[in-house]
Amino acid sequence: MESFMKNIQSQTFALNGWDFICSFSNIPFTFFYKNPCPSDDFMPSEQLRNSFLRALQDFPILAGHLVAQGRGYIVVDKNNLNMPEYIESQSPISYEFVEKAKFNWDAMPIQPSTVSAVPTKSITDGKIKLINVHVVRFRNNSGIALFVNMPHYVVDGIGYSAFMKRWAEVNKCMQDGHAQLPHREYAFDRAVQTSAMPEITPPLSTSCSRIYKTKTLLGYILSWLSPETRGTLLVEGNKLFSASGHIFYVSKNAIDKIRQQVTCDGQRLSDNDILTTMISHTVAKGFYDEQENAGIFKSTTRSLMSSFLRPGEFISLMTMDIRPRLKKLSQRSTQYLGGCITGLPVFNTINRLAQAGTNPAAFGTSCLLVRKAVNNLDEKYIGAVDKTLRGSNCYAHSLALAVTTREKIIVTNQTRFGLYDCDFGAGAPKWIGPLPNFVTNYSSILPTNPLDNQGYYVYMSLEKDLMSSVLQNEFWSTHSSFVF
Repeated sequence: MESFMKNIQSQTFALNGWDFICSFSNIPFTFFYKNPCPSDDFMPSEQLRNSFLRALQDFPILAGHLVAQGRGYIVVDKNNLNMPEYIESQSPISYEFVEKAKFNWDAMPIQPSTVSAVPTKSITDGKIKLINVHVVRFRNNSGIALFVNMPHYVVDGIGYSAFMKRWAEVNKCMQDGHAQLPHREYAFDRAVQTSAMPEITPPLSTSCSRIYKTKTLLGYILSWLSPETRGTLLVEGNKLFSASGHIFYVSKNAIDKIRQQVTCDGQRLSDNDILTTMISHTVAKGFYDEQENAGIFKSTTRSLMSSFLRPGEFISLMTMDIRPRLKKLSQRSTQYLGGCITGLPVFNTINRLAQAGTNPAAFGTSCLLVRKAVNNLDEKYIGAVDKTLRGSNCYAHSLALAVTTREKIIVTNQTRFGLYDCDFGAGAPKWIGPLPNFVTNYSSILPTNPLDNQGYYVYMSLEKDLMSSVLQNEFWSTHSSFVF
């Protein structure tokens, strides 16, 4: 701790619109590590904490205060740090017990997660912590569950991954007795991102205009609120439609079979195109069945909450990393770790998506909509979004639409985070899992274990009625297997 306090410097990081696109959510993962040979020196507590503090020196922004003035700032004051939440617990069960249960959340009497899906103030000091850590040590030191969370205000998934890899690297060096730690540099100054934007940009696309330029009363309210109050409001709002979370496995063989069956005008479809369409179909089919079975009053009441959409419309909102598509950012030797996520909307109809499970033509058309949206994400597209984000509080309006629109699915692909590279000295994690439930109508393609390259783990967090529909969906059940 003394070394950390000595080396950290006071500084301020101005936030921008990109940081607020996903600011309603946290980035929470739990890493499970097995003690390879029964010993007391497996990821020892003091060393783990010391390596954490050393890694934090390279990520000073995580010890800053979130200040709501103008667009917002992260203020790092070495005399008044917003120290991370770091706690350790002892579990009465063994690692082997959890492993046999396939890392099911219900198998653990002490839940590793200490936060919900939304950044909210800490119960200890009323501030939003920019990193939360909970080490759960299993019985007889047989393994640990390492929960780490960071809010999207400060980094995105790439930034999260960079910190975890650095922490693991530092811990491994300490364990092996290496005096010289490899030097790493990271960029947090938002000016780096701004300077990478194209100078000339076209008008915002029609689909993006609907996301960023549709004004709502809730959007204005959210933009006026402090981050702490905004978080509290969103947590309470999320309770209106309690989420149910499950994990499924989709093999690459199943994806290849679908690829061979669909009609796609000669366009090569990626695994992500097909997975996104599979997920969208499954959720949209739930809404289709709901509309068929609901009474007129109930159906009309629910549709009023989604007035942003046209009647019968459905939106798949894909989160995409803009770094590879910005030449100046992708060529940097020092990786930029601020918010670089854009929501890529794909508008479809509930009817077409509902039919996609039995109609290859409808599935192919839906896949092509996804592929077209991804292909259109270039520097000019990103520049137009950047110009819009700099001009207003449109991020709050897009957040309001994401919160209030029911006929949607948010899909994020986390397979390229490289989180299974986080070896603290005793081997790679055996499993990396999400929260038991997240925000409603959300799905993620989880980080991929290099030892299992035969398929993908898909996480869904949906309204309970929708989840019941997913579990009964014949197309989804045929092409995926239930994990827990």
